[in-house]
Amino acid sequence: MITIFTPAYNRKNTLPRLYESLKRQRDKDFEWLIVDDGSKDGTDKLIEDYKKENILNIRYFYQENGGKQRAVNNGVKKAEGDYFFIVDSDDYLSDDAVSMIKKYSASLPEHFGGMVFRKIPISQEGKITFTEKYIDSNPIDIVFKYNILGDKGEIFKTDILRKFPFPEISGEKFVPEGYIWNKIGKYYNLRYIDFGIYYFEYLEDGYTKNFKRDLKRNPQGFCLYYKDMLSYNIPISAKLKFLLRYIQTKIYCIFN
Repeated sequence: MITIFTPAYNRKNTLPRLYESLKRQRDKDFEWLIVDDGSKDGTDKLIEDYKKENILNIRYFYQENGGKQRAVNNGVKKAEGDYFFIVDSDDYLSDDAVSMIKKYSASLPEHFGGMVFRKIPISQEGKITFTEKYIDSNPIDIVFKYNILGDKGEIFKTDILRKFPFPEISGEKFVPEGYIWNKIGKYYNLRYIDFGIYYFEYLEDGYTKNFKRDLKRNPQGFCLYYKDMLSYNIPISAKLKFLLRYIQTKIYCIFN
C-alpha cells in the first residue's frame, strides 16, 4: 500500500481538487494521510465530510501549527504504507498516479530509497509527452551531472524516510526538503522516471513565491541546507551561489 501524505494549513479551498483526483485513481490501494497543521478555516470539517462519504481510506490528524516539516515528521511516524508520497494540499495527481507508482515499485531494486516522477505545471496539463525512460541516480547528480532540472515528485520507502527526520528548530517552521532528500541520496539511489503524475501551481501565499520572506523567518533551517550543499562536489558557480546564501542566512541568524 502507498501512503499519499498531505500536510494542510488553511487549504480548505484547494483540498477538494486533490480529493477529486484521488477518487479518480484507477488503483485505490492507498491511504490518504492528512496532518492538519493548525488550520482555522474548517479543514477539519471538510475532511470529516470526506470520511463520511467512505470512498477512500482517509486518516486525519491535527497538530498545533508548527510548519510543514513537523507535519511531515508526524506523518511519517503515522504512515501505514510501504511508500510515502508527499502531495501538497494545493496540488493534485493524474488518474494513473498510484498505478504508475506500483508499476515501478514492483521492479525497484531492494537497496533503492524510492522513485521520482516529474511534476507538471497545471497550465501544461496534457501538453507534455513523456518517454518513461529512467535514470538511477541521487538528488545531487540528477541536477549537476545529468542536468535534469524542474520540479520533481519524490516517493520514498517509508522505513527509509523514518531514518531521516527533518530537524525541528525552536522558533522556526521551515527547512528545505532538499536538505533531507540529499542526505538520503548519500546512502540510497533513487529511480528518476520521465513520466508526470503530479500537477502543481505556485500560489501567491505558498512557499515558492515567498522565498525571501521564509528565508528571513527561518534562517537556521535554510542555513543547514546551504551549508550542506557546500559539502558536495558540484560546479564552482553553484557553490558560490550557495555560499552567498549561506552567508545571508548567518546574518539573519545574528539579527533575528
